[in-house]
Amino acid sequence: MSFRIIQSFNTADYLLIIFLTFLLYLFRFYYDYFTRPNPLPGPLPLPFGLENLFFDGDFKRLTTDLYQKYGDICEFRCSGYRRIVITKTDYFENLLSPSKNLALFAKFEHTPAMDLIGNFGRGMFLNINYETWKINKYFLLQSISTPGFNEEAIKRANELFEELDGHWNSLKKSQSCNDNWIEMDFLQWITRFMVDNISIVVTGEKGCSMAAYYNTFNSDKSESSLFDDSKSYNSDKFTQAVMIYIRGLMFLNIVHPFLRRYVPYFKKKTNVLLENGGYIIKTLNNMIERRKFEFANTPQKLKSKHDLLSILITANNDAKSNMTESLTDDDIRALLFDVFLAGSDTSSNTLCYIIYYICRNPHVKQKMFDEIDSVFPDNSSNTLCITAEHLAKLKYCEAIIKETSRMMPVVPVSKRVASAKCEVAGYTWPAKTVFHLNYACIHMNEKYWANSTIFDPDRFYLQNDLGEFNDDLNNSDNNNKKSIHDKDKYSLVIFGGGIRLCPGRKLAMTSMLSFMALMFKKYDVKLVDIGAPLKVHTGFLTNCLELRIKIKPRKPSL
Repeated sequence: MSFRIIQSFNTADYLLIIFLTFLLYLFRFYYDYFTRPNPLPGPLPLPFGLENLFFDGDFKRLTTDLYQKYGDICEFRCSGYRRIVITKTDYFENLLSPSKNLALFAKFEHTPAMDLIGNFGRGMFLNINYETWKINKYFLLQSISTPGFNEEAIKRANELFEELDGHWNSLKKSQSCNDNWIEMDFLQWITRFMVDNISIVVTGEKGCSMAAYYNTFNSDKSESSLFDDSKSYNSDKFTQAVMIYIRGLMFLNIVHPFLRRYVPYFKKKTNVLLENGGYIIKTLNNMIERRKFEFANTPQKLKSKHDLLSILITANNDAKSNMTESLTDDDIRALLFDVFLAGSDTSSNTLCYIIYYICRNPHVKQKMFDEIDSVFPDNSSNTLCITAEHLAKLKYCEAIIKETSRMMPVVPVSKRVASAKCEVAGYTWPAKTVFHLNYACIHMNEKYWANSTIFDPDRFYLQNDLGEFNDDLNNSDNNNKKSIHDKDKYSLVIFGGGIRLCPGRKLAMTSMLSFMALMFKKYDVKLVDIGAPLKVHTGFLTNCLELRIKIKPRKPSL
């Protein structure tokens, strides 16, 4: 009977059915919206996820606009999730407190794009399973907290800067610079420096990204042959793959699956991102296999290696021997992946912003020079040997890092995803609610920061009780309380907070302070165009696109 009725339909009948179905969907969609729990101000959502078509992935700009229009707490809808934007520190307690609020443990919503990434649910950064995350965190902290690891990180920074300095000196000779100033795009060099630094500290294998980039300027093949060209290419390819992958994560999340699969432009871009992700995973897998083979044949090497990969394998072998929780090779790979993703782009971008701000504030630059010269007096040696004790004395440099992170946070907006019913900002929220923590606006809010638009490291440096370098630097649960004159402990968030506080924050600070000491002890620096604004692009991170500077050797201090 039903089949006969359907057969009797004409084109107008089918169109009417489609139209009525569409109206029914619209009615249900907006009925759910207007009867939602805890209605907050915000833009009217669009059906079928159409808001994604008008969103370019810049959460910093979006959340700033929403804050200015709707206030401290508001909402919008994107990628099928209700999203709450919070720009008030009083509401951060359950989101960033050190208590184990597992309902707000996840940092990312589970979208179809996350299944394409490959490491989702493993390691730490993309892990939404607390039990496996806890095991991974234990092994990571056990590894990076060893004295040998931290000493190795500082030692390698010294060695890599010597290599970088050699490249710059060679460029100076080839450019025949009469005034001693060398012009460059600093972003290109610091990105490769940080990847090479992370590579050797994390895997024990020396990257050659800086050498490969230098070879693009060098026509003298006799000099470039000092480097293994094949290794240089692969290392630089890995560097580019990491940068493309990081900057493409937002693209995967905001583009509709249909567009990624069937529209040529989006499909091609998706394939490029996935190819780069696959290349990173394959490279890390090869590193793990080689290292395990080394140790199987020469176990005495375990005692002499202090890179993260070696320490993880050692700790994992001990765990297996003691019949306790251990890691799979996939888990180890995911942890290495996390450190590359979190450590290379964030530190290199922050150092670009540091140079930008100190060059625009000569009194800050001079005060930084004075501190570095006092910690490292001039001597007959051209080689600067940095130790952890030296870094602990660079309080003004540390203050510059904090103030730069306040002015230009690399992660301007963070997320937490409710896995169960939870309480935030005095409301009870259902599962799958996404909370966006609007750090960028809080960092520039006059309520929390006097003269917030002024770059002033003294707001941190003048606090004598900022905490020792060997403590949890920039801990949003400890140091923030002191660095803002006891106002609001969450008004400066650099490395996250709560149980999701970045475990690699000390390594990041060590890397940045080491580079600042090495760079500014030897070189003066200025912007090519001091009036030009920063060139940045914001997706998941706020990435510097270019930083044209000039450098020249500094005269010895008197």
